[in-house]
Amino acid sequence: MKIAILSITEPAKTLALEIQEKLLKNPTVIKCDIFHKNVKKNMDFAFNNYDGIIAIMATGIIIRMIAPLIQSKDKDPAVLGIDEKGNYVVSLLSGHLGGGNQLCSKIAKLINSNPVISTSTDVNFKYGIDSIAYRNFYKIDDVKKILPFNKAILDNIPLQISSDKDLSFLTKYFSNSTFNKLPDKKLSDLSNVNFKFSKDDNEYSINLSEKKLVVGIGSRRGKTKNNILIAIEEAINNLNIPINRINSIATISIKKDEPGIIQACTELNKKLEIIDIDEVRNFHNEDCSKSEFVYNKFGIDGVCEQCAMISAGPNCKLIHKKIAIDGVTVAVAISNN
Repeated sequence: MKIAILSITEPAKTLALEIQEKLLKNPTVIKCDIFHKNVKKNMDFAFNNYDGIIAIMATGIIIRMIAPLIQSKDKDPAVLGIDEKGNYVVSLLSGHLGGGNQLCSKIAKLINSNPVISTSTDVNFKYGIDSIAYRNFYKIDDVKKILPFNKAILDNIPLQISSDKDLSFLTKYFSNSTFNKLPDKKLSDLSNVNFKFSKDDNEYSINLSEKKLVVGIGSRRGKTKNNILIAIEEAINNLNIPINRINSIATISIKKDEPGIIQACTELNKKLEIIDIDEVRNFHNEDCSKSEFVYNKFGIDGVCEQCAMISAGPNCKLIHKKIAIDGVTVAVAISNN
């Protein structure tokens, strides 16, 4: 997640620096920038260039600044408001599809504050369809269909849930629903999850389609299968998603014959995508970190982040920046659609 923190007063800026320092330690935070004063100009810029905005100022100011910018729940960034004393963190916009409610809870925990979340499903300790889509990196086919499903969830109406993928990870969200396993697709195909329910002789249906989720891997020579699996598991745990949510694993052509990487893909039953070193050399994205060691040795900026993003496709997002564990580097990217 790319996060912008906006402040006006000096106490607010001090709090912003504290939040920034803590967020940058989280590998799922790709960047976190602070913008002080010039609220309208900075809000306009942040709204169009960041996934989440934390505005440390009066709520009235925030509302007036974002009102002309709001488009729709599937396009707007998450927006939080915090008072300059840090007493309350308020989720104001894109609480579900934009991850605002999750970010609200995270920030409140970081600064020992009180989260304020007002969406019906959350206050009733349930998960909305849009929240599930965000948490597990799915795209909803029609956002207009969200409301009746969230109402059904609030009313404890059982759902019929079907997919060609293992859906055991959904049981924590829907304890009273029926799960149908469809025939498996090929490893390279993305899966859909279909939700249905009936009410008053009407049948409702909504589809969630997987965004392509790619784990990029780099490693020193001779790293074992277990070395690779431990690094992948660390990243997946940080993202709080099941291991089977991975669509593919990508590495660079100079590592295509590494037994540890090949064996890890076999054990996870995931396709291994090989990215040519020249493609990596010509790929540049501001979200990717640069390794001086790798550049001096191979003439490229890095491996795992670049391979993940190339495989995920145009306009993809890096959702887990590079971490290094015992000679293995890992990063995660998702496709735009």
